[in-house]
Amino acid sequence: MSKAGKDSLLGNKIAAGVLTAGLVLWAANRVADFVVKDEAPAKATIQIAALPSAAPAAAAPTGPESVLPLLASADIAKGQAFVAQQCAACHTLTNGGANGVGPNLYGVMGAPMFAHTGFSFSAAVKAKAKGSWDFDKMNQWLYAPSDYAPGTGMSYAGIKNTQTRADVIAYLRTLTNRPLPLPTADEIKAASATPAAVASSGSAPAAAAPAVAPAQGLSALLAAADPAKGQALFQEQCSACHTINKGGPAGAGPNLYGIVGSKSFSAPGFSYSDAVKSKAGKPWTAAALNIWLKAPMAFAPGTYMAYPGIKNDQTRADMIAYLNQNSASPVKLP
Repeated sequence: MSKAGKDSLLGNKIAAGVLTAGLVLWAANRVADFVVKDEAPAKATIQIAALPSAAPAAAAPTGPESVLPLLASADIAKGQAFVAQQCAACHTLTNGGANGVGPNLYGVMGAPMFAHTGFSFSAAVKAKAKGSWDFDKMNQWLYAPSDYAPGTGMSYAGIKNTQTRADVIAYLRTLTNRPLPLPTADEIKAASATPAAVASSGSAPAAAAPAVAPAQGLSALLAAADPAKGQALFQEQCSACHTINKGGPAGAGPNLYGIVGSKSFSAPGFSYSDAVKSKAGKPWTAAALNIWLKAPMAFAPGTYMAYPGIKNDQTRADMIAYLNQNSASPVKLP
């Protein structure tokens, strides 16, 4: 201490303190660099098991199940009965038979696709006319015509049951003097090795009940309905299977004169499927017809009526208005 009471070494002590702090900081950084690396290690010191990932989504169906394994044992009589019930209204099946709404089907298996003499095919199917009708092509066509050739004039919804398609194709195969050879064991094996696009039963999933216009909305649609448009649609899509004149005979479907207000599925002289018999007797109100006409196969799964339905709400109202006109006592529509 100096005489003035000050420490003469104070400056040295301060400098030593600063130097010591710097040395401590430098040493701490070196230790930190050693313990905590700037770059991620090649392998983590602590391994953490990964969480299980979600299972991959199932692939969407791409087409019908093959009929090749079923053809040899297919029931030709069932195929013939099915064709007579659902196809004969539009197609003839005899050798030299005239074309109808659809082409004559005699000799179709093995014949060039969409090229029957004297029949005018749509542009949609002409684009698919490649080669001849073999079992695979016919299987795909019958499963869903509108999917096989979008824009086709054939409004038939298709045959979703694989065994039924096999029965029908086996029957069509007999409509010629030279039936196509049945598939070989190798062809069947190859077809069986391909993942089925649908369930092995061949049945399509049950269709959800169709959404339809509520009562208030249907009333507005009927108020704006155009029976002339309904008549034009009827002539185009319904007249091949149904008559609508008073006392007209049943065809592939029942006569529809006076249907609005009548008992459902109860026309005299017509044989209805079991699928609709359970719904028979209830009145054909405008609301009931609205549901039926939108999606018959959803309304009564298993019905023989393969018509896909009228999806446009106003167009259905036009049809109901036209049907109601064809009656001795038209009902008052809502």
